[in-house]
Amino acid sequence: AMADSPTHKTERAVLEAAKNDPILAKMIAEERVESEELDTRLLGRLLSKLAPHKALSGIAIGLAFIEALAMTMPAYMIGLTVDAIGTGEQRNQGFAGFWLDRAHSFAGDDRERLVVFFGGVVLALWLLRWAVAIGATYLVQKLGQTVVNDFRVDVYRHITSMDQGWFHKNPVGRLVNRTTFDLQAISELFSDAFAEGMRDMMFILVLIVVMLSIDPVMAGILLCAFPALLASALVYRWAARPAMRTMSAVQSRMNAWLAENLAGMREIHVYRRERQRTSEYQTFTDAHQASARAMIQAWGLLRPVMMAISAVFTALILWVGYNRVSAGLATVGVLLTFLQYTTRLWVPVRNLTEKFNMIQNSLTAGERIMDVLDAKSAMVDGPDVDASLRVERGAITFEDVRFRYPDTDPEILKGINLAVQPGQMLALVGDTGAGKSTIVHLISRFYDASAGRVCVDGRDVRDFALTHLRAGTALVPQDVVIFAGTIRENIALGHEVSDERIWECLEAVRADGIVRSLEGDLDHVLEERGRTLSVGERQLISFARALVLNPPILILDEATASVDTETELRIQKALEELTEGRTSVVIAHRLSTIRNADQIAVLRHGEVIELGTHQELIAAGGEYARLQELHSNG
Repeated sequence: AMADSPTHKTERAVLEAAKNDPILAKMIAEERVESEELDTRLLGRLLSKLAPHKALSGIAIGLAFIEALAMTMPAYMIGLTVDAIGTGEQRNQGFAGFWLDRAHSFAGDDRERLVVFFGGVVLALWLLRWAVAIGATYLVQKLGQTVVNDFRVDVYRHITSMDQGWFHKNPVGRLVNRTTFDLQAISELFSDAFAEGMRDMMFILVLIVVMLSIDPVMAGILLCAFPALLASALVYRWAARPAMRTMSAVQSRMNAWLAENLAGMREIHVYRRERQRTSEYQTFTDAHQASARAMIQAWGLLRPVMMAISAVFTALILWVGYNRVSAGLATVGVLLTFLQYTTRLWVPVRNLTEKFNMIQNSLTAGERIMDVLDAKSAMVDGPDVDASLRVERGAITFEDVRFRYPDTDPEILKGINLAVQPGQMLALVGDTGAGKSTIVHLISRFYDASAGRVCVDGRDVRDFALTHLRAGTALVPQDVVIFAGTIRENIALGHEVSDERIWECLEAVRADGIVRSLEGDLDHVLEERGRTLSVGERQLISFARALVLNPPILILDEATASVDTETELRIQKALEELTEGRTSVVIAHRLSTIRNADQIAVLRHGEVIELGTHQELIAAGGEYARLQELHSNG
């Protein structure tokens, strides 16, 4: 039977759609998130975001209750009107008796005046409902949007707290999907399903209480409808939820794929891969359609079942009510009230049923959001961290450091021992994969050493608070990220920095000419990824960014690998000024940029095979001398 479950049917449909590309099928499977939490617990975790807004929540719930009461009472009053002007048995006890006494005090036995009295009460109730509905709708929508705003900030803050290894496992497109589409589904839960659902739930609860007080027998019959409605909703969840999960996974992977391919459209055109990429996208849309069809089929079965249940129980109320009126066990007004209630009951039930579909979508998105929020960063401040520690001198030491990336077998670093004194420059040289970038990542604690110690100013980097450690280091990567914004924003990156300091840094790295060519305006807006700047210009901007806070340690990760010869000469002239007074660790493919380094470490397969100055290593005639000769001949 499990082979025919909706989960397996949907998975088979998706795999069938992706059969021509097993890699894409695997990617879709990796995107699929299936929580082991019960829906009630997951919903509780989502609704827990209401806790910081208890006052607003209480007012919203109170107004929803008043609105529900105002929605319930008109039918009750209409039933009392029929009893008051009729010749049948009067309801002279409790709440009904109170209103009949007020009516007769106002109108006596004059039927027209009785109708006017109850008509006025009904009108007042509708006006009250209208006034309360305005306030309730505004407050609930405000509450919903406030909670969603909290969610967005929490998710983004959590993402920014994660370690680099986590980002390697979670591509950009997936994270964008979590913070946009999935959060939008959560938004619908709070601003739509929660807002209207709370009102409908209140209305149903008030309606049940009122019906039980009027006629427990007919109320009991109506209550029997709820187990049938719940059963049909659970069947729908069983049928539709797996398809929702898979469709969300497909959507997430599709967004990641689109981000990647739109960014690489130049290469697609150059290598004439348009047809292949279109075919891959068609695979995604086919998989998306397969999941959507499974959801539509489940929804197409649920609505007719709900309508059938409502029709059956409405007929039962009419038949039982007629017999109770005939037997003198209920008044005509009570039967009329129940018929109105029965008709009205299906409206919020149908609304909740439709909201149930939205809630299922929101819970599916909630699984994916919680998957992000439950992730734990591998890089956190330890319990023994010294909050007073700051990077001051910039001394760096590696003590028998070994390292392998998480979930991988090969050891990247195999017992590295290095010592860099404050103000010195250490250059790292070696073939691709030798471990150069890994060394600089360990200094900023993007990863922790698997064995051994990395120390700054004589203290293990794990003794520093992460924010303080990274505040003392500046990294200039090979692939510079320029954000859409002004030149000032791209250099200061949110820090309070004076224009004088920004110009000082620009001049130090010979980048002031770039700004002067842009009318000398620090408020000049750069396009996304700095498209209007050359590779060299972007690199020089990143140099100024690194210097602006004057960090004791400067890391240049192949920072001159992609620049032209003229720009390289400008950088070489700036290097002395850049590195003066601070410790520098430089990774360079162009050996000409590191001739003046205090130490040059030559790496091969994660080990330091040579260490010395440029002159010492040339004289030794080893690997460095061979590389120098290759570069000279090149």
